[in-house]
Amino acid sequence: MELIRGIHNLRSEHHGCVLTIGNFDGVHLGHQAVLAQVKAQARALGVAAAVMTFEPQPQEIFQPEKAPARLTNWREKYLALRDQQIDRHLVIEFNRKFA
Repeated sequence: MELIRGIHNLRSEHHGCVLTIGNFDGVHLGHQAVLAQVKAQARALGVAAAVMTFEPQPQEIFQPEKAPARLTNWREKYLALRDQQIDRHLVIEFNRKFA
């Protein structure tokens, strides 16, 4: 799985993909079902299956007192997504300016 850190690191070869966006904390069965659909659509179209996540999670910026404890750390999330055979993982640094 290719890791892309930030929109500024997107290149022309990254154009064209099936993308899902979310936190994907824990990569539970519901996440796995979404990822399976992304992979199926990507394969049907002949493009990459991609996931975009935010670091930190948006709620940690806007409502830190209400942000739930994370189920997995960043590395565990990356490995779980890799294990789901996702082609690309785009990680966006989330901050108030980006929002």
